[in-house]
Amino acid sequence: MIESVVTKRLGALPVAAEFLRRLDVAGIVDALCPPDPRAELTHGQVIEVLVANRELAHQAAAARGESKGRKPPRFRWTLAR
Repeated sequence: MIESVVTKRLGALPVAAEFLRRLDVAGIVDALCPPDPRAELTHGQVIEVLVANRELAHQAAAARGESKGRKPPRFRWTLAR
């Protein structure tokens, strides 16, 4: 028997997280900026969170009508080889 149910609305966060994992954003950043052994998170993990937050925060503002026609900045992802 189920005593209680916890429901959380995650929106697009799982999709954004999976997309960033498939792009291996954390792996690429961590290869270029080795992690500090004292840190709880790597540079790549922090970048993934910041990118997901930036994109999802803009979508939320647009849904509330707060964007007033402003477009999010366009980013061009390039890998130096």
